[in-house]
Amino acid sequence: MVCVNRRFKGDEPSCAARGSLAIAEAIERGVRERHIDIIAESFICFGQCTKGPTVKLVPGDFILGTTLDMVPGILDQLEASCGHKPKEEDGPPVHLLGS
Repeated sequence: MVCVNRRFKGDEPSCAARGSLAIAEAIERGVRERHIDIIAESFICFGQCTKGPTVKLVPGDFILGTTLDMVPGILDQLEASCGHKPKEEDGPPVHLLGS
């Protein structure tokens, strides 16, 4: 799950203002390309605005201060823990909710 919240007051920190939409897209693309057996979702606010962008692995930990450079490592972690979809389950691309 990737926080994509943008706060109404532009001067307050938010995950979206720090690039979480690009991170969410990169994770979605990576999940699809690697056929990782998960669903990538966007989420509105984990309450970690000052520490974002925030990614939550379910089950698993929060990843705070996420950057695009961290996405390959996140995908490696997901691939190792979740495995791959069987070929017959390949279908439409994974979609982030709200995108």
